[in-house]
Amino acid sequence: MIYLILAIVFSAGVFVTMRFFKRFELDNHQALMWNYVFATITGFLICKRFDTIPQLVSEPWFGLSILTGFWFIFTYLLMTASTQTSGVTITSLSSKLSVVLPTLAGVFIFQEQLNPTVATGIILALVALALVVGGKDNANDNIHKTSWLLPILIFFGTGTGDILMKLNEQRNVADNMGFMIAFIYLIALLFGIILVVYDLVKGKSKWQNKSILGGIALGVINFFSTFCIFNAMRFFDNVVLFPIYNIGVVCLTALIGWLLFKEKLTWKNYLGLAIAIIAVVLITVKH
Repeated sequence: MIYLILAIVFSAGVFVTMRFFKRFELDNHQALMWNYVFATITGFLICKRFDTIPQLVSEPWFGLSILTGFWFIFTYLLMTASTQTSGVTITSLSSKLSVVLPTLAGVFIFQEQLNPTVATGIILALVALALVVGGKDNANDNIHKTSWLLPILIFFGTGTGDILMKLNEQRNVADNMGFMIAFIYLIALLFGIILVVYDLVKGKSKWQNKSILGGIALGVINFFSTFCIFNAMRFFDNVVLFPIYNIGVVCLTALIGWLLFKEKLTWKNYLGLAIAIIAVVLITVKH
């Protein structure tokens, strides 16, 4: 249970830290790259053992971890953009309502049981998503399109990422969780370096030393968020773990968004949040 609680706290910290990127005018791509630098370093520092290259290539999770590393940076780019346009609360809720996808994967891929109560919860979660991402009134149609498009992409991107993490965890039969996570972050780092170099060469951005500080903060929080959720997977089924974890993050980030950033929600957003809580409770119930 301690892993689950820490995963909720660290995951909420990820959203809040990304929100500060805009306030301090950090370059998103550079800050994310440095985030993966320090997440990778943190992972290797706590490793119990290191694989040689032949051992690494022969690991059952090797190929899947490369895809997961790419998916990490892809979804984090989406979340960074969304937290700065749609806000911490809506981005977090859209991300965590993706609980629908790993829950369905738990049933159809990992052979976990789905009952009518859980099915009702999944339907309500989709209704909540529609209310949350469609609850902002914008005069400009382009702004409105951006505000709902990013949360929708995050919904599917994060849900797919959760499934990939579960598949990695299942294939990691040895006691080297820290090394596997560090390697996944290393893959994400390589993609991040390519992105930053492209920006610099094309003149889309200039080098920022201050982005390193943002990367340090996000990198350490990011690693421990992933480390804790991977370990929690070993104690809970998908249909229990992800709903509890996701609603915990949603509620905590909503509270922080209100206290720190004075984020305002419409009545549709509040209704969506309430329905989301009901949905997660229903998904969590096991008969």
